[in-house]
Amino acid sequence: MSSTKTISTIAFSTVLLCTGLTSAFAADETLRSLAEERHRYIGAILNSEWFYGNIEAEFEQIHKTQFNAVVAENEMKFDATEPNENTFSYDKGDKMVKYAQENGMRVRGHALAWHSQVPGWVNNYSGQKEKLLSVLKNHIDSVVGHWKGKVAEWDVVNEAVNDEYDAGWRSSNSVWYEGIGPEFLDSAFVWAHAADPDAELCYNDYSLEWGLREKSKASFVVEQVKRWKENGIPITCVGTQTHIEISHETTPQNVRALAKALAELDVTLNITELDIGFPKGSADQLGAADYAKQGHLYRQFMDVFLEEPNMGEFVIWGLTDAHSWLDDQQGKTQGLLYDKQYKPKPAYDSIMVSLKAHPASEVKSPYPSSQFNPPCEGDGCGDSPDAVVPVTASKFSAQISGRALFIAGAKSAKVDVFDMQGRPVFSAKNVKGSVELQGIAEGLYVVRVRDGSASLTKRITIR
Repeated sequence: MSSTKTISTIAFSTVLLCTGLTSAFAADETLRSLAEERHRYIGAILNSEWFYGNIEAEFEQIHKTQFNAVVAENEMKFDATEPNENTFSYDKGDKMVKYAQENGMRVRGHALAWHSQVPGWVNNYSGQKEKLLSVLKNHIDSVVGHWKGKVAEWDVVNEAVNDEYDAGWRSSNSVWYEGIGPEFLDSAFVWAHAADPDAELCYNDYSLEWGLREKSKASFVVEQVKRWKENGIPITCVGTQTHIEISHETTPQNVRALAKALAELDVTLNITELDIGFPKGSADQLGAADYAKQGHLYRQFMDVFLEEPNMGEFVIWGLTDAHSWLDDQQGKTQGLLYDKQYKPKPAYDSIMVSLKAHPASEVKSPYPSSQFNPPCEGDGCGDSPDAVVPVTASKFSAQISGRALFIAGAKSAKVDVFDMQGRPVFSAKNVKGSVELQGIAEGLYVVRVRDGSASLTKRITIR
């Protein structure tokens, strides 16, 4: 492997500026910290094993350290959230939302209307249009409503385009299309928007990375997005899943072309399920050159992601090769950033290099900077929302140990703690030497310490 560093040695020493986000470290950089500087989200799924507590301790520590966006592998799908008619199960999804809130992460909801993983009771209404419309509406109203304000983005419709070369809607083996027709897609977006007007709403599919040739899935989706926008259907984003093999070298530039086409429609493109696998059975034959090639392809996707201003999320469908669907379901192997021993592969390093090669000042984001910065107070605030304000070297230091924040070099200080969305969660005045950060859940936070005109802002982990 190209790197043997362990997550236990990674300390968060990012200095968060009042109106910008600037890295103040070298060896302690993470994918998350670099993405946040660029006002972008990088994420990975929480595998189903995590929800049942059947996963190694390293998984969660790496996940919340390296990523700032999260999506459930299966636990927010239709069969998981409504296993029986009008009987909803939210406990697994609630667990993930709580984890995301504690660690300052963006939540993707996956997925509301999909032909697969539909519980058997829905099929009892096959061909009954009005009943199926009622079932789908009730599901969307209930699920989106339950997580209103907590899930930033939903895959409203998933994989509704067929796999034929002459692309069109998936008209067979879909209870929704066969029973309702194509209007189920329009309706799903309208209902989702009504249930949470602030959530971003996506159409998500695979094989969009094969290009915009005539009659391709990607070109069909672009035309449908154009129709939706013209008709006032509230779609804001498209997700390209991008499950590919190491030989698919043209796919990054195809994704770039898709991003540009959607930008003309004022729609965001997100990479939602990326993995880059080798042929199954080849693991024992893979060498350094193979993993370097995989890393190069990962980097090309990150390059495209950072260079296209309407791309906001870069989500990988797994964290470690020890927990991946590729071997069992996709006929591929070794497709993720970490090997089975939780050591970062060259793919990790390549993404890191791409992030560093794109200065934060040059990366445009579809999201407001307020999503990534703590609230701004004091001198220099309000001049320009995107300005990076220089920080004067503080005359004191602050260190966290458990829940105790120790402050050296300050006679008295004001301490403010913010969550990763910039909301205040704790405040103390005239602190002399230390303060106990009580009543705060475990997770990542931003602490700001001020003593007179001197100020220090840094990220901390509360355990």
